[in-house]
Amino acid sequence: MKSPAQHGTRPQYIVMATARAKPGREADLEGALRAVVEPTRRQPGCLSFHLYRPVDAPGTIMAFECWATEADHDRHLQGDHVKRLMAVFGDVIAGPPTFLRVDVLTD
Repeated sequence: MKSPAQHGTRPQYIVMATARAKPGREADLEGALRAVVEPTRRQPGCLSFHLYRPVDAPGTIMAFECWATEADHDRHLQGDHVKRLMAVFGDVIAGPPTFLRVDVLTD
């Protein structure tokens, strides 16, 4: 897997998004998030998009997103696949998702 620096440009906009499933809805959360992976990766400006699950929190899924620009990320949030995901979230997640904007410190 390539690091951000190996993509030929440092990502200018990196987001870590986290969602926690309601009890018994873990598989629904995972399925809904998996469904947006490929459409997201095909969007202009998406440098990488990966899902992670903390080992000690099986009901939580984190998305690590690298975008060329903030505008690319903003367009992503307006995509039909994201709108469908947000509609599913209402029934599946235990609270609002969290979004953490981060900067790269090392390659």
